[in-house]
Amino acid sequence: MKKVVAFMGSPRKNGNTATLVKEVIRGAQAADAETTIFNLYDMNIKPCQGCLVCRKTGQCVMQDDFQNMFKHIVDADVVVFGSPVYIWQVTAQMKLLWDRICGLFDENYKPRYAAKSLIMVYSQGNPNAQAFQTSFQTNEAVLKMLGLNAVDTILATGGGDPNTAANNKELLLKAYEAGKAV
Repeated sequence: MKKVVAFMGSPRKNGNTATLVKEVIRGAQAADAETTIFNLYDMNIKPCQGCLVCRKTGQCVMQDDFQNMFKHIVDADVVVFGSPVYIWQVTAQMKLLWDRICGLFDENYKPRYAAKSLIMVYSQGNPNAQAFQTSFQTNEAVLKMLGLNAVDTILATGGGDPNTAANNKELLLKAYEAGKAV
């Protein structure tokens, strides 16, 4: 049984990002995957202190909710990151998590664990799907260095309305199918 862990980096628990992440998870469950979802706005994640102990040991020395989330990432076959776009990038809560996962690679910048599949979910107010592609590509490149290989990206555009994704049957199906393909 595959393990899928998802992280929602949106303050809206029922907004566009959450709708799409939940649909990915629903698809994964239909494929008999074991699933876990973390809402980063409910978690206590301290900022990285740059001590680099994690690069030597694979473990962060700070004690907060991150340890449980990191264990789920290590144990997962598929990782799902979902975030609205704030100023061309993921939310601060998602960035806090990403700053702390550098224990996924060692001191030589080699992944410490077996490669994992990555599904990225973004929602943005801008109706132009190409508007933030440079940022999305950078995110995928950084995460690939950590051993997370993007297999799909789900993007909701024109997301000023929190129901944009819920009203887009084609996008919901894409998210569901991405999860089911795990």
